Amino acid sequence: MKPFLIIPGTIIKFPLIAGLLIIVSLSVYPDTTKIESGLISICAIQGSGFHSPKEGDRVRTRGVVHGDLDNRSRRGFFMQDENCDGNSSTSDGIFVYLGDNVDVVGSGDMVEVVGTVQEYFGLTELVTTPGDVKVLSTGNPLPVPVELKPPFSDKESSKYFERLEGMRVCMDEAVTVGPTDAEDRSWLVHADLGVQRVFHDDPRGTGEIVCVDDGGTHWIDPEVKVGDRVEGLLGTQDYKGGEFCLQLFAQPSVLPASQSPETEFVIDFASSPVIQLQIGTFNLANLFDTIDDPNTEDSVLSASEYQRRLNKRALAIHETLGEPEIIALQEAENQEVLQALILRPEIEAEYGIVWQDGPDFRGIDVALLYRTDRVNLIDYEVRQGCTDMIDGLGPDGNRDVYNPINAVTCDTNGDGYLDGNRLFSRPPLVVRLTLCEGDCGATGEGVVDGDADIELFHVIVNHWKSKLQDSEITEYTLPRRIEQATHVREIVDEILAADLQANLVVLGDLNDHSQSQPLAILEDRLNNQFFRVPASERYTYIYRGRSQVLDHILVRMKPGLAAVVFQALHINADYPVVFVGVGDSVYRSSDHDLLLTGFMSLDVVNNLPLVLR
Repeated sequence: MKPFLIIPGTIIKFPLIAGLLIIVSLSVYPDTTKIESGLISICAIQGSGFHSPKEGDRVRTRGVVHGDLDNRSRRGFFMQDENCDGNSSTSDGIFVYLGDNVDVVGSGDMVEVVGTVQEYFGLTELVTTPGDVKVLSTGNPLPVPVELKPPFSDKESSKYFERLEGMRVCMDEAVTVGPTDAEDRSWLVHADLGVQRVFHDDPRGTGEIVCVDDGGTHWIDPEVKVGDRVEGLLGTQDYKGGEFCLQLFAQPSVLPASQSPETEFVIDFASSPVIQLQIGTFNLANLFDTIDDPNTEDSVLSASEYQRRLNKRALAIHETLGEPEIIALQEAENQEVLQALILRPEIEAEYGIVWQDGPDFRGIDVALLYRTDRVNLIDYEVRQGCTDMIDGLGPDGNRDVYNPINAVTCDTNGDGYLDGNRLFSRPPLVVRLTLCEGDCGATGEGVVDGDADIELFHVIVNHWKSKLQDSEITEYTLPRRIEQATHVREIVDEILAADLQANLVVLGDLNDHSQSQPLAILEDRLNNQFFRVPASERYTYIYRGRSQVLDHILVRMKPGLAAVVFQALHINADYPVVFVGVGDSVYRSSDHDLLLTGFMSLDVVNNLPLVLR
């Protein structure tokens, strides 16, 4: 019988005399004191797949240290046995975890290690102690680094990086496609590819992106924005936090791209009597206050952080959006926060607020700002939906998509019995407004005659379910977004049934891409403004180097009206998180870019000059 160690935690039954049975809670693990005979090469430990064929075995192996992190928080080192089997499908390198923060080895040491093979959240490593690491020699040449040139195919790229796990790698020239993020990771592609931006839906795949982390002895400094070039990347291929990342053991150079102000198309209305309408959308990115709301899991900001966030967002409204007539907002905590925002000295226009508290567990809501000198508020309503989905999501879910529970809170079919749960954590805000003829302060009356061409219009502000709970293989959140889109589509159809020529604007953070299933439900009725701009401009968010559209403005205007201006204002997604702390800059005032669109009557479009600013 193979010997075993008994550890508290597992049920073991010991039969005794007289037919009695004693049950003890114990755990059983293989005896790790037994070592496979002889040396096992690193290549044999790594194997040719994503998991080690030696997992759980206690082995003895050798290699040259090329990434020394034993006296840092990582508590270990990378070593490599260059060309240990001549097979390119197996890695020559491995991480050795010591468990103690102690200086045991140095770069260039040839070491012999006795340890247990473990898969630590996807990283093959040897778990050992300082006493089981023997330095055989010092000053050995380091392995020749492999130049990183991963393929476009996502599947093949994963295999490519796995074959280099724990090995010394480099990238002489790279271009930033994803800025330094909150985890201090930057996302780059090899300069030889000629790629300037990677879109999430590239039919070739997005596997060419290289993640560069800050867990080595060096890191990219300064933080980089999209377009910056980085030279001299040298380090070790690691796997950490579900991502293959390069840990640096030499200092690279950063060659910043130019940082010019955003180019905006601004319509000069001074020469025309036509009443204009400009509408923007802005995700305020967790605009909380300094007070703890006991009814929500809100973030509580310091006074200085609260003022800094208000300042940056007010600057973005004034300098980037240009204080349009209407702004749809997402992620505002309450009316007091919105009031503090519109009273900032950076904002010159006078805005009214449309807001109603919603059931989001963090306390973030949608809202609408309208210029009181230009817009007359008719009415508004919040349009919550009811669903019978059991997905663990929404305001009534347990937030566990693997073992979902949804509390019964609403009536799905109107029969008087509660049989469903609320569809939205941030339900749509449906607002009816008119533009005032002249100054609203003078008459306070909305335009209703045909001369102005822009009459009553309906604005539906949205913030749909995020993709936070999705896994790499399952889109757990998609069915809820599909139902949310269907619900909004029903509101649109209801408005059109009452007035086939109604002016409609559906906008906000929809958390999905153009022509995705949820967006297709709306695009069947409304025109997505993003199709008006070049493909290279179609993004509002960058996730791990992949540019994508999550925020949208979709419109349907009565005959005689046209949306003549649309732009994604890229002041956030392309920029590193270091700008979050710069209070007097519009850059990184959110993690989403802002959108702006403008309307006017068709009979003067051809005569209206466009001025580049």
